Amino acid sequence: MKIARVKVTHIDMSFWGEFAARQDELRLVTLMAIYPQYRHPLSSWFPADAMCVVEIQTDDGLVGTGWCEDYARATSAIIENHLTKILVGANPLERSRLWDQMFRSTMPYGRKGPALYAISALDIALWDLAGKHFGQPVFELLGGRARDPVPVYASHLHFTNTDEFTAEAAEYVNRGFKAMKMRFLHGPADGPAGLHRNVELVRLLRETVGDDIDIMADAYMGWDLEYALRMCRALAPFDMKWVEEPLLPDQLKEYAILRSESPVPIAAGEHETTRYGFAQIIEAEALDIIQFDIGRVGGFSEARKVCALAQTAGLPVYTHAYGMPTLHLATSDRAVSMVEYFPVPVWDDIEETTHFDGTAIPEGGQVSISDAPGLGATLSLDGFTPLV
Repeated sequence: MKIARVKVTHIDMSFWGEFAARQDELRLVTLMAIYPQYRHPLSSWFPADAMCVVEIQTDDGLVGTGWCEDYARATSAIIENHLTKILVGANPLERSRLWDQMFRSTMPYGRKGPALYAISALDIALWDLAGKHFGQPVFELLGGRARDPVPVYASHLHFTNTDEFTAEAAEYVNRGFKAMKMRFLHGPADGPAGLHRNVELVRLLRETVGDDIDIMADAYMGWDLEYALRMCRALAPFDMKWVEEPLLPDQLKEYAILRSESPVPIAAGEHETTRYGFAQIIEAEALDIIQFDIGRVGGFSEARKVCALAQTAGLPVYTHAYGMPTLHLATSDRAVSMVEYFPVPVWDDIEETTHFDGTAIPEGGQVSISDAPGLGATLSLDGFTPLV
């Protein structure tokens, strides 16, 4: 069996309809908030959401599917113009060798970012293909069910107004979620008033959901060390599960200081890649919680190694983003404590998983996946037009 073709499809995520259209209404602090012209909306500096879907086809008719983000079409360009030549003609079951060849060949311009996103998507597709070849779900290839069901937390809660914010939080409690994450609105540029507003939003969330629900909040790299220390100390009374990505990902020294002095656990990792990047984080004692994204870290092949590193260091993994690859990993590896899920609020009436048929939807804050071969999900082209 040999790889005969790698098909790449670039998908504009605007097919989410009203949910996509409302993204610019959803305020949050970001790493660009230090520049007044880029504080709001997000689209003033961030490229449009897009997805790269790869289909690895073999000479005997099998197809493995993987996917990742495709901002500015960078990922799809790397696959089409470079990595395809590594894969075509190769044995698709030799995943370890192919991963290493892709990683080494992209080293002159890679190591992180779109090159690793591309490798991740292709690695996911290779595992999907292997599962179909052996007639087994991917989690069985990874070692079998270690956990069933998998717990998930609700990750949305962008503040628009008080009534909508509290109604959304209450909705998630009613749907059975035991944990949920909000977004901070303010950073250092907003001064003491912004800091106070952040604290009041966390207070509002805690009062809305009660003491039995875990709450978290995301700063999306929008703070500096001094501000993060002040914020975390002010947030101590609210028993938060974590504060997420308060600093830029390469500020490991600052993260280590923050972690050692903060009364609130510090989580990050969605913008880090490979075992090498996470080994540096762990060595620096920079985080309390590891949050890699399987579509960025290097796919299944690398995510397993990061899980082993985290488990050895005694650090829990709460994966970034949702999807069948993440669920197969979490089902097979107890190093993953919980999976992030993006429930679209009731005011949109659409699930975030509609682009893949077969994606498992949580019920009561947890989810089980089937024994279907491979990932058990197939790309659905209904409702949108792929941009080839």
